[in-house]
Amino acid sequence: MNGQNSRVRLNNTHGNGYLDPADDFGIGVIDGGVGNVIEENNVSGNTNGLFITAGARNTVVRDNVIVGNPGIQSGNTRPELRHVDILNNAPAGETTFERNVCVTGVNAPCPVLVRPPQ
Repeated sequence: MNGQNSRVRLNNTHGNGYLDPADDFGIGVIDGGVGNVIEENNVSGNTNGLFITAGARNTVVRDNVIVGNPGIQSGNTRPELRHVDILNNAPAGETTFERNVCVTGVNAPCPVLVRPPQ
């Protein structure tokens, strides 16, 4: 998405992208994207779950479940390539992250997930 003031909400994205090039994604905010909100989405099994380019500005990412990107077979086939749940290449302070669930992230917080005691 390179739109302005857009909202991507309540989507399920699964199985998008190829290992090479490394810029494929389930949801993407690309250069020129300004003032966008990504919220309440389920993103898994993509080459990258959420991909935010260096040219994206003023993006809010909240209440998403972004887990299992890439699929295990991708990581095992090409471990030298970097693919993650959230890849944020925007400058510091241009992306706000709130209450997301993820396991792997670059320039993005992924909370520590703890299994409740049994």
